[in-house]
Amino acid sequence: MNAIYPISEAQAKLSKLCREGNRFVIANRNRPVMVALPMNEFEALMETLDVLSDPKAMREIQRANAGEGTYRPLDLNDEDFGL
Repeated sequence: MNAIYPISEAQAKLSKLCREGNRFVIANRNRPVMVALPMNEFEALMETLDVLSDPKAMREIQRANAGEGTYRPLDLNDEDFGL
């Protein structure tokens, strides 16, 4: 579970909270106003959003989930991985 800190406490502990590398929420008057998360989690989230916003990628994911299409090995030397 994410820790929730009031703004004043988060401000006082910000360096420590960042070094620990855990997600946390900052609240103002007990209402969440900000989320902090490690950079690798942020980057993974942004990549996921990119895929979800790509209609072609979503069609391919839906086809794969339905068992349609053929297996193709990934080509790690290709920018699009051979897909």
